[in-house]
Amino acid sequence: MKIALMPGDARQEHLGRLLALAGQEVVPYVPGGEADAWLFPLPTGNHPALGALKPGSLALTACAAGEHPLLRLRDYYDHEAVLLRNAAITAEGAVALAMERTDRTLLGSRVLILGGGRISQALAPRLRALGAEVTVYARREAQRALAACQGCRTLEKLPETPEGYHILFNTVPAPLLPRAAEGALNIELASAPGGFRDSAGVVTARGLPGKAAPRSAAEALLRPILAIIREEEKP
Repeated sequence: MKIALMPGDARQEHLGRLLALAGQEVVPYVPGGEADAWLFPLPTGNHPALGALKPGSLALTACAAGEHPLLRLRDYYDHEAVLLRNAAITAEGAVALAMERTDRTLLGSRVLILGGGRISQALAPRLRALGAEVTVYARREAQRALAACQGCRTLEKLPETPEGYHILFNTVPAPLLPRAAEGALNIELASAPGGFRDSAGVVTARGLPGKAAPRSAAEALLRPILAIIREEEKP
């Protein structure tokens, strides 16, 4: 299959190379060019090229926005295995970022994680393994129970201004706090709008997989993309 590769981060570049190694013909995207499929970056959002494709075009997307009823949109990201791998890569990158940005060790650091989803579930045990004292805020009882089983403290209600933490990670894509927690390293991992109404003093770290480990992030996406291609190639 001839695949037009849309520009993206380093993860997109690795995907192009991996697809070529898997026997696919990969070409750079050219407006108005011909291809059997168009591979959009993660996240796709309302990418302007979606509106420029011919009706019936096969668009391989991730978290696409907007209505495109004339296109054959196939989401390569909406698979639980991919989401879990992406969360693990994000968590590893978040730990590295925290170690880079703080002047203290994670050993003994008091850490607050907002949210109890996949990223939180991957991040908490990594921080605990490095000796951090981890507290997880989660609305769901099952998420709090899992965090407790991982050796974390839990919060059912979140103070408006959390205090006493050295590092705060937000994983919830909805405003939970008015501003950064004072005296803490505040790291935003969630997609927009993020967890802070005022982003001043917040380290924005969205798209960590494509920055911290683009090769591994691309490898995590390769299998579902190849599965879609094989399905589309069936007579």
